[in-house]
Amino acid sequence: MIRATNAEMARLVMGITPERRKKIDICKVLIFFPILLLLVVRKFAGTNTVQEREAAVTSTCAFCNQSPPNLRHDKSYTIQIPNNNNNNNDHDDESSTSVVVTPMTISYDYELYDGQNLYTRDVKELIPNLEYDYAILGMSGFRNVDRETGNPVSLDEVYVHHFSLVPIHMLGAEVLTRNDDNDDPYMRFPTGYALHILADEYPYLETNAHLLSNKNLAPIGGSLERAHKECNECYYAPGKGSDCTPEVSGTFSCCGDSPSCMFGGEDCACAVTTTSETKQQPRTTTTKYRIELDLLIAREVRKFRRVEQWSFAAPSCSININGDPVFERYPPDSYCYTKHNNLGNLSTLYIGGGSLFHQIPLQPLNEDPFVRTALSVLAPTGGQLVWAQSHFHTGGVNATLYRNGEIVCATEAVYGTNSDASTNARDERGHLIRIASCYDQLPAGGIRFESGDVFVTESYYYGGAIDDDRLVQQQTPGIVGGEHKNVMSMFFTGVVLDGDADFVTMERTSFNLWNNFVPVAGVEFGESHHHNDDYEEKKQTGKNLRKL
Repeated sequence: MIRATNAEMARLVMGITPERRKKIDICKVLIFFPILLLLVVRKFAGTNTVQEREAAVTSTCAFCNQSPPNLRHDKSYTIQIPNNNNNNNDHDDESSTSVVVTPMTISYDYELYDGQNLYTRDVKELIPNLEYDYAILGMSGFRNVDRETGNPVSLDEVYVHHFSLVPIHMLGAEVLTRNDDNDDPYMRFPTGYALHILADEYPYLETNAHLLSNKNLAPIGGSLERAHKECNECYYAPGKGSDCTPEVSGTFSCCGDSPSCMFGGEDCACAVTTTSETKQQPRTTTTKYRIELDLLIAREVRKFRRVEQWSFAAPSCSININGDPVFERYPPDSYCYTKHNNLGNLSTLYIGGGSLFHQIPLQPLNEDPFVRTALSVLAPTGGQLVWAQSHFHTGGVNATLYRNGEIVCATEAVYGTNSDASTNARDERGHLIRIASCYDQLPAGGIRFESGDVFVTESYYYGGAIDDDRLVQQQTPGIVGGEHKNVMSMFFTGVVLDGDADFVTMERTSFNLWNNFVPVAGVEFGESHHHNDDYEEKKQTGKNLRKL
């Protein structure tokens, strides 16, 4: 494989403009595709000027000096698992082996001023990891607490848009109610299966925290409910940064994920009633919070079959390698709109051609109030699907995963009922607070799929103009209708893949990839510990790029 020199990489990062991009020879695009892709993944996709790209390179963490995970050795216990290691496919082997399971809590301390839109860069926002390899057998708790009181924080105070702890997939607000529920934990794999985390690849866990302060919001048009909705759904409003314009209302640019907010030093917040501070007098009064994530881990990682994280994100984007639409024009508030992106559609390619967000328009009174969003993906190889869980936002009704037209799992939304923000944590009225699991729909060992099988994800949102429609409320009590911006339609799955290529057989961290992931699989860390002489060089290059 041809690799660019450090000087060439620097020119690629600092020098591409939309005009020059059109003139790049297609051969050079193909040669430098993996490098460009890595840079895009690491948030260069949103930087539009040389100064902003330089700021992205030199930016630091929002909240540094995080503590390493807390291991609860006093709560450890021993289990028996099938005696088949990571690459052993002999399911007829009835022998077993013992492993010690230890509960572990990962904490992320942060603070927000009233109305603040926080979006952190994962490669800069680091939590020290354990110094040894380990397996993750499940996730048993997810909390957002006030550091002063230890009490759970209402979504009416801090909206958890999403929280990603790379290499683990993202978590949404609905996971906060899946806490200490032994019968229905958020993540649980069949016995003998686990995510693999390798310490040399991830000496730090990388935090992408998208957290929106709703504390002391100023009502909009006399409505506090509207203020919460527009803050949480990334509506345009003055004060959210110079990159947030009416044309991109409903995108991450109006939710803290923009050059002006992340690198430009601008305060980016929803309007509140408690401050008269200006840019000359920045806001200094904050509330201190902590995210806590409970995992079950085992040190004997190689006794477990490695589970990969294959995620589906709908809808799909029909754009070419230049970022140009092929069949339809995308508006500026679409994730598929790429003209603001100096590197074309490479960030969309990383998502396997899918969308990390989309919009639900208000539905006319005389039309179907339910909006369907779907995606089809071909399985690139065979394997075993051992876990599945949908993710969508407020306004969502249900989501379904199909394989070859047959339902794998169907999940429904649960909405909160308590409107008192001082007491309603985990039961917030007007919020999606829980999504049903798939455990009772999957066989004990998961389901088998083959190369070429068609996976379809389907979600329905309620865009009706009447919130109190009796039939709708009977089906999904508490659901909020109308327009919904910056929603997601995703299905996360855990799979074990067939194959004898190095990418499948090598010892590595479980991947976290999307949709049609084959073009980007293995890009960052090379091919193999054992079969590729320049693996260490590639691995170090990957680590250096992650630090940018």
